[in-house]
Amino acid sequence: MTDYEVKLVAGSLLHDIGKVVFRQGDDQRNHSVGGYEYLKTEAGIEDEDILNCVRFHHSALLKGANVAENAMCYIVYMADNIAAAADRRTKDDGTFGFEKSMPLQSIFNILNGNEEKFYYRPGMLDAREGVNFPQEEKEEFTQSQYGEIKRHLTENLKTLKWSGEYINSLLEVMEANLTYIPSSTSMNERADISLYDHVKLTAALASCISRYVQEKDTDNLKEYLFVHGKDFEEEEAFLLFSMDISGIQKFIYTIATKKALRTLRARSFYLEILMEHMIDGLLEENGLSRANLIYSGGGHCYLLLPNTENVKRTVDDYLEEMNTWFREQ
Repeated sequence: MTDYEVKLVAGSLLHDIGKVVFRQGDDQRNHSVGGYEYLKTEAGIEDEDILNCVRFHHSALLKGANVAENAMCYIVYMADNIAAAADRRTKDDGTFGFEKSMPLQSIFNILNGNEEKFYYRPGMLDAREGVNFPQEEKEEFTQSQYGEIKRHLTENLKTLKWSGEYINSLLEVMEANLTYIPSSTSMNERADISLYDHVKLTAALASCISRYVQEKDTDNLKEYLFVHGKDFEEEEAFLLFSMDISGIQKFIYTIATKKALRTLRARSFYLEILMEHMIDGLLEENGLSRANLIYSGGGHCYLLLPNTENVKRTVDDYLEEMNTWFREQ
């Protein structure tokens, strides 16, 4: 990843950090401004490109922003719009307003026609507390809980360096702290998409948009993504890429020993690590981070990639290389 792409992904992952600040009690200003001020004064981030991605990711402030026509905040603005359109769905009960203390709802509430009401306990990812399964009891977020999350974020952000090696670390920081926070607390929308999933998808989209506009050879991002943003939304800028390892069942389940279960687990783990290696290799070949990994499991994965000729060639070459290795081994 280039320095530009590192800062773009960092700005995308941090663009909604102001929601934590806002819900923690700093609700006298827009969450974009609050996030910008927090990162600058408390988290010690000085890079103007990253800060502007946070400050100007909504059209109201971006419209009058004193930034260059090719500023990366225009990419984050478009990526955020697409991500928000994908994960915000209205409810049918006609309620309006915002509820800052709202907990994250289970995505399975509406699976297969269900109309359940299960909620996650407010907090952060913590291996010591076990799995945070959804529950019927609606336990609301408190300002002190958001304050604790903000404190953890501050401690972690101060230790990070803005380089390609640290981007996946930033992704882990966001996952640990934002997994159980709802992206939207609008009472008119389903609160079943976490803030982590929203910022991760925004970062994946931003990386794709950046590569796509580079191939289009346009320097005026303001014109392309902001002024004529509706036209861009009609373009096929993204690829949903799927890859799997065939022959898994035969490899895992043909075991005839006394300790078959142990061997089965070992082979299953081997395949998981092999797939993770293949994923990382493909992402690295294309200068992308693990934000672009949508799903991995069972010898299968989905990635979001930019729809460019260069990426298509790189993917074809990588798959040929991997298939040659498999045939040889």
